[in-house]
Amino acid sequence: MLIPFFYTLNLLLLLSGLSGIRLVSGERRFSLALVLTLLGLPLLAGEYFYLAYHLEARAVQVVLFSEIVFALIWLSMSLRLSSATVARVRESRLNCLIEIIIGAVVASVAGYFLVYRSVPEIFDAILSFHHYMPIYFSAVFILMTVLYAAWRLEQFWRVLNAALRYEYKFLVVGSYLVCGALAWGASYRLTYLAIVPRHLLLLSVLLLFGWILMSYAVVHHRLLNRKIFVSRKVVYSFIVPSLLAAYLLGFGIVSLIMRTFGLPLSFVLKWLFLALGFVVVGLFAFSGKLRRRVHFFISTHFYINKYEYRDEWLALSQHLQGAMSEADVVKALHQVLVESLYTTEIFIWIGDSSQGYRLVSSPENSDTRSNKNTIASNDSLVRFIKTHSHFYVKEKEPDQAWQKLSKNKEAYLTSLNLILIAPISIGNQLAGLIGLGPEFTGGHYGNDDFDLLTVLGGQTASALLAVRMAEKLAHAREQQAWKRLSAFVLHDIKNAATMLSLLRENAPEHIQEPEFQQDLLELVDDALKRMDRVEQRLRTLKDEITPMRQNLELGRFLQVCYRRFETKLASVEINIDCKNEMQVSTDPELLFSILENLLINAFEARGEGTIVQIRTGRDDDDDGRQAVVEIIDNGPGIAEELLPDVLFEPFKTSKDGGSGIGLWQVKRVAASIGGSVSAENRLEGGARFVIRLPLA
Repeated sequence: MLIPFFYTLNLLLLLSGLSGIRLVSGERRFSLALVLTLLGLPLLAGEYFYLAYHLEARAVQVVLFSEIVFALIWLSMSLRLSSATVARVRESRLNCLIEIIIGAVVASVAGYFLVYRSVPEIFDAILSFHHYMPIYFSAVFILMTVLYAAWRLEQFWRVLNAALRYEYKFLVVGSYLVCGALAWGASYRLTYLAIVPRHLLLLSVLLLFGWILMSYAVVHHRLLNRKIFVSRKVVYSFIVPSLLAAYLLGFGIVSLIMRTFGLPLSFVLKWLFLALGFVVVGLFAFSGKLRRRVHFFISTHFYINKYEYRDEWLALSQHLQGAMSEADVVKALHQVLVESLYTTEIFIWIGDSSQGYRLVSSPENSDTRSNKNTIASNDSLVRFIKTHSHFYVKEKEPDQAWQKLSKNKEAYLTSLNLILIAPISIGNQLAGLIGLGPEFTGGHYGNDDFDLLTVLGGQTASALLAVRMAEKLAHAREQQAWKRLSAFVLHDIKNAATMLSLLRENAPEHIQEPEFQQDLLELVDDALKRMDRVEQRLRTLKDEITPMRQNLELGRFLQVCYRRFETKLASVEINIDCKNEMQVSTDPELLFSILENLLINAFEARGEGTIVQIRTGRDDDDDGRQAVVEIIDNGPGIAEELLPDVLFEPFKTSKDGGSGIGLWQVKRVAASIGGSVSAENRLEGGARFVIRLPLA
């Protein structure tokens, strides 16, 4: 029953060696070979033990095949011994590929001859063979491999300094024991052309003893973290299959021993043993706390650091992607803390130095009464955390500030079952606090925990500050939008009020004239239309301008505008020069508002005696495809710091009492009708505005 199982495990070991081609450094390939060695040694020892009590042809074949596989792994580890203590020594992938090909060829040839060409003779419980049989060449190969490995071990030991010798001594001694045992076994076979069962038992014990020494070196000196870069996730995921495999292997060995000594194994006991084993494995697979305890044991006994800081940092980064609020950030932090730490008592406070820190995350079964939900910004705990990396109740060497704080906060921390407080901070900005209860594993918090909380706290603080800044920016944009909207509305009202004011000044002198009365009615209608537009804008709260385009002759349109301005701006002399007829595609009301804004600006800049000249033409720089309207005044001109584009930005003005909206509105309206506007000062004085409009 165990023969296929042994073959399967050996093939898995061989295939595992293929992963070495993905590794780029000799150090990591040495690590892989060492892992495979630690897996292959107990397998070979178990097969020796099995063969000692089942000396038959099939068992001999699988054991000899396993010897070849282990010799290849041992040879691979020996080749890279020099890379064991040197970090990041690159190794050619071609060399690794050649090694894999040679190993595959050797294993294939050995497997073929051992299975199909080897006919061992078993007489009087001793296996005999002749010269030049596959078993003979197998022993030669093993002997050469272990001798080379012993030579490499001696070189490796010579180059180690005192500190490294202390760490690697058990590994080297165990490796020498394995080499010596295999060399003695191979030499005996070559000398006497026989395999004796009691020798196999001795080999099994020696290999197991060597494996114990090597494993002790890896565990005690934590070589797994330094030289064997095996991810914790890989180790964790390997626990359940390993337990199941060890259980089945142990059950097979117990059954074998009982059969060897003629002890019966009842049907009920056998299946009860199997069922209990599967129940235990199932409990382990589905018990989160039990798995966490096993993870804790592995992390604290096989690795230098308790945590994989890079993995936790990447996990938090992934959870923070798309976090748009403080609640999302806190949720991401809580999830990573639950997955990383070995405690179920996790509290998170967030806030700032002005409003204090409120409790936003706590265990479901915790008692968080109102007096515990918020920590004041001037609280002694907050002041302590701002100047320390953590507050730990079981601190071995506390300072005076800690001793004073522990007395004041003992009752508070005890009520929440907290023993560790860490900051969520970046620089001198404290964005929150993390509170942790005791570890359910019975362990104590140390530097690894403090470092992890520092990393996660800094990353979370950055995310919290970014979210808060985004919220402030969004609020500021809303306020800015309201201000722009109000300024836009106020400017429309101001223009209407200006026109009404001018009309009121001229009313006493011209009120009896029919033409003035007609202009008065038109101006009132125009003011009502402006108020209607203001009402619509306030109702929709939109900044979009939708033009109602139509084709019109530019000269005639300007004459109509002149008649409307003649009464409203009686103090302004307007001269229109339009020599050629031009059809433009525009919104007449929007174009009128542009001209009105510019004329009012000219009047407000100069006052009485303002002269404005309006000229039309075609844009020579654009193949005549645009109409040009020039508005030239005799005012003081435009401040140089506002040219050429600053004056078109909102709230930019040099006029006393000006809103800085008029020209910004002019530019937006011109763009909405497919045109543009620019400004400059004239050499002879005054300002010149140029409006470009699309031709029909």
